Amino acid sequence: MTDRRVPAMRETDLRIAMERVAEGYLRFLDAGPEPGTDDDTKAFAAHHAACRAALAHLEHLIKVARAMGADGAEVEEATTILVEAREALAQFEEEEVSPDAAEDRG
Repeated sequence: MTDRRVPAMRETDLRIAMERVAEGYLRFLDAGPEPGTDDDTKAFAAHHAACRAALAHLEHLIKVARAMGADGAEVEEATTILVEAREALAQFEEEEVSPDAAEDRG
């Protein structure tokens, strides 16, 4: 049995990965179905779930970067995108479960 060599990630690799995930998330978010339009409900739900998955991926990359000793400046942009996106998702989810939203659909 041979030992498999695990490639070591460098801070620059993590920074590039965080940038790509964040940019991809923002592009995908802009391309998705808009709430309240005639877009397919299933497509919107799938898009919403995919956006949440991208944010989870970004969060894990940030954690790995911090564990490797990256300073705040190296993860600041990715962290800002993550926080703002999570706040937007929380507001959307509150709107979805509010009594006013249920009446509007009703």
